[in-house]
Amino acid sequence: MNQIVSLLSRWLIKHNAIAPSDRELYEYALYSFLLSLTPLIIFLVISGVIGMFWEGMLIVFPFMVLRKFAGGFHAKHAFVCLIVSTGLLALCLYVVAHISNKCFFDGLVAVAVINIIIHSPIDSENRRLSETEKEQYSWMTRFLVIVIMMFYVILIIVRLRYYASCVAISLCLSALLQLPCVLRLKWQKD
Repeated sequence: MNQIVSLLSRWLIKHNAIAPSDRELYEYALYSFLLSLTPLIIFLVISGVIGMFWEGMLIVFPFMVLRKFAGGFHAKHAFVCLIVSTGLLALCLYVVAHISNKCFFDGLVAVAVINIIIHSPIDSENRRLSETEKEQYSWMTRFLVIVIMMFYVILIIVRLRYYASCVAISLCLSALLQLPCVLRLKWQKD
């Protein structure tokens, strides 16, 4: 990934899109962008190959948007992040495909939503949030949770519970990835 980032930054400099003095900043931005995009692409390719592309979309997009503002656990190394993210998302597809009682998700969604609303945003060690950002992210998280919940309920009402379970999984995954941070904060206080 570092080679791709370096190649892209050299190309941008060569074509006068960025100043050479800004190279390090743009390399960091490109690296962050590619790091977040790679698991998404891998996951959507896997979803498509196994015939579950739409399920994959319904899992990954609510999750990514919500996670941006809600926060949660982040791996310290890019390779670990890539493997764990892809693995967790693949596990989500497996769960959606193999749980026959989709009503099972209703209780989990309620717990996940409450957890996300109470604990969001999770302040990352990599980038601390200001008090203003914490307040803004908290409101945005609540708004997104309400929108995603409404979408979940609408899918159930129109008898698309199978697809609703994909949305439920995205909420549960967001809450699950907050859990290590919540527990760490609790242990630090005790």
